Amino acid sequence: MKPNTYNAAQRQSIAGVLLIFFSSLYKLFRMFWALGAYLLFSGPSKTTLIYTAIGLFVVTGLTLIYSYLYYRKFIFYIDYDREEFVLEKGIFSTENTAIPFDKIQQVYFKRSILQRVINVYSLVVDTAGSNEKEVEIKAISEEDANRLSEILLRVKSEKIEKEHPEQDDLVEESKEVWTHKVGILTLLKIGISTNYLRGLSLVFAFIMTVYNRINTYFKDRIDDFENYFSQFSGVLQSFGYLAIIFGLLLLLSISITIIEVFIKYYGLKIKQNNDKLEVEMGLKTNTKVSLQPRRLQLMRIKTNPIQQRINLYEAQISLASSENELQKNKIKIPGLGKEIVKKIKSFLYSEDSKSRFRTTFRPDKLLLFRKLSFALIPILIFLSFWNFTEIINFQVWLIVLLLSLYFITALTLQILSFKARKLIITEEFLQKKKGFWNKTEETLELFKIQSISVKQPIWYRRKNLVNLVFHTAGGDLRFYAVNNDILQYINYVLYKAEVTSKNWM
Repeated sequence: MKPNTYNAAQRQSIAGVLLIFFSSLYKLFRMFWALGAYLLFSGPSKTTLIYTAIGLFVVTGLTLIYSYLYYRKFIFYIDYDREEFVLEKGIFSTENTAIPFDKIQQVYFKRSILQRVINVYSLVVDTAGSNEKEVEIKAISEEDANRLSEILLRVKSEKIEKEHPEQDDLVEESKEVWTHKVGILTLLKIGISTNYLRGLSLVFAFIMTVYNRINTYFKDRIDDFENYFSQFSGVLQSFGYLAIIFGLLLLLSISITIIEVFIKYYGLKIKQNNDKLEVEMGLKTNTKVSLQPRRLQLMRIKTNPIQQRINLYEAQISLASSENELQKNKIKIPGLGKEIVKKIKSFLYSEDSKSRFRTTFRPDKLLLFRKLSFALIPILIFLSFWNFTEIINFQVWLIVLLLSLYFITALTLQILSFKARKLIITEEFLQKKKGFWNKTEETLELFKIQSISVKQPIWYRRKNLVNLVFHTAGGDLRFYAVNNDILQYINYVLYKAEVTSKNWM
């Protein structure tokens, strides 16, 4: 490939005119749809309809002219002398954006339904640690998108190689190592197995509805068994209706979740080359992202007992970004088997996972006491309402039963969650594990830590406890109520981050 490719001003694909045109019409429709609906249902006269049609024709014509002019004024090129990627756009006022090669964080593709119809791609060039919106070329052919992406990533790698000669592996020729595709059956499993929270809320609503129905039937004191038995069949019938309603609501909730999963992750494909990991997914908006190990800041692996049983894990990869755009630079990859997770980890973490030392820290029981105290707040609020108002008309035995079940459940969950929480420090990595049901494993390399916050509230001082926050360019890792014996290891972590010569962006 010639080194001066794209050094002259380039325009988008001619199909970009259609994309700009339809996008502008859609924006106008969103702005004036209410006015159009009013004219449609207000019984307008023939003259009004004629003028409206003329107005729509004029607006459509002006939009088409605007789209063509915007297309002509939208140019991009690579300035190899100044080592910048340059984009110019604007009709009435020109906006010029120049991105230095070493500031390019990622280059990825997006495709909406309309872009797929007219067979063009959006190419997005994002920069790390910037509050500015990323540069996006919304109508470019597949061939140009791949070539331009390859050139931008290559010139960035060459720039890094000049500054860090020891990282000469960044410009190796890309060769495919393995590919993993997530099928429809796996997406279906994801949709079903991640729906338990909605199902739990529906169960709660179901129980409250059952209570209201029972209270309706038995609101007066039943004096004898015969009166109770005469109403028993009606109660059973109500239970049957409620069970059917609950089943339908639960099925609807699961269906909605499955649809969301298919829209976000349909066509999910992961391909590892020797120098990068490519992730492509999405039905409504198809996105293709290339990842390199040096760009990874923080990695989370999530699962739950149901998903673990069927060998399903979700990887969340956090890339370097500004504080205001942390969520945007988190890539979620669900539907992974245990072996695929191991392959991704072994590629993204080049360091050997076997270290000469491994130290594990657990939070103090004071954290458990604190979480249990917060869990008891709903009980106190409920008892206050029950004691000082007559809105909640429950029987005493039912109150005791419900509060006992809640307390036992909260106590069990908090204890199990507390036991699962731990922080592991090794020679090269920091790892946090948490969660009894939603099991999460967070991993980051020590040299990518930007800073560490150590805080000690007043109520921690007597027990020599501290709260820790490890700051990275891709988000924070937090660990609370740990003994201050950990501070000597914190000094080691800071030392590793300070003396490294590795590039972490």
